[in-house]
Amino acid sequence: MFPSRNRMQCIAIGRFRAACLVLLACLPLPAGADEVTRASDGLTLNANLVMADGKTFQDGMVLVVHGLMGHNRMEIIERTQQVLKEHGLSSLAINISLGIDNRHGFLNCDIPHRHLQDDAVDEISAWVGWLREHGTGHVTLLAHSRGANQAMVYAVEKPDPEVNRLVMLAPGTGLSKRTFEERWGDGYDATLARAQQLVAAGRGDDMMDGVDMLYCPHVSATARSWLSYYGDHRFRRFQEYLPRIRIPTLLVAGTVDERFPNIREDVEPYLDNERVQLRVIEGADHFFRDFNIDEAMEAAIDFLAKER
Repeated sequence: MFPSRNRMQCIAIGRFRAACLVLLACLPLPAGADEVTRASDGLTLNANLVMADGKTFQDGMVLVVHGLMGHNRMEIIERTQQVLKEHGLSSLAINISLGIDNRHGFLNCDIPHRHLQDDAVDEISAWVGWLREHGTGHVTLLAHSRGANQAMVYAVEKPDPEVNRLVMLAPGTGLSKRTFEERWGDGYDATLARAQQLVAAGRGDDMMDGVDMLYCPHVSATARSWLSYYGDHRFRRFQEYLPRIRIPTLLVAGTVDERFPNIREDVEPYLDNERVQLRVIEGADHFFRDFNIDEAMEAAIDFLAKER
């Protein structure tokens, strides 16, 4: 039996990301960016700090979070920081560790996967604490894709008083049986049952070999890690979390988002155009390529100006 087309595409993506890891190590930081680090739960976390001209930590900060398996030097993240600086806003773009010490670049599929989505929530909170220690009294959380969903859960479950606004760029409906089977074909039910059995037996940290996960084929992952992405539905429950967010929130969606084409319909019931708003960018894909990221950031900056 031949591999599915989606499976072959995912394998190709994995190889491309591995090559990008090598190239990224050779590239300098973007102009005006300084890498900062902090320790958290035995790991070194890193982030790119971009200060707007004449501004200090006390003037506020935008905390930027990347998407699934991504990093803080992706084009969408670097351009976001650049546009924010042009508008007088300082920003801190973090790398979610995904269980890797001082992680840079795309996540390598070949590692043993132990990371959990709740780790990202904890690391967002850790960086908010770092900003607090540096005198920042008000923080805007701006996150893309899977990071936006993780930011949504953070805003509800672990709110910090310093975080007073949330911008969600291209949030998603999350990983599910349907998305798994579209990407990998069969195997979801068997892997789900196996992972649930291990967790129920107190063996959630046991490795499952040869499982398909995220964009990675035939990897080793703990039962808890696999279930975090495919069995923990908190990270895609807009109906549960958007009504519970207590800070002004802007969702930004593209009309040609190839990953989450139905996102506007999914969130529409929870919009009130006051606390939770939606802006749609015509012609924008999931990564707001070309000039679409500028338009998305203009929408975000307009929102931030009105909510000050």
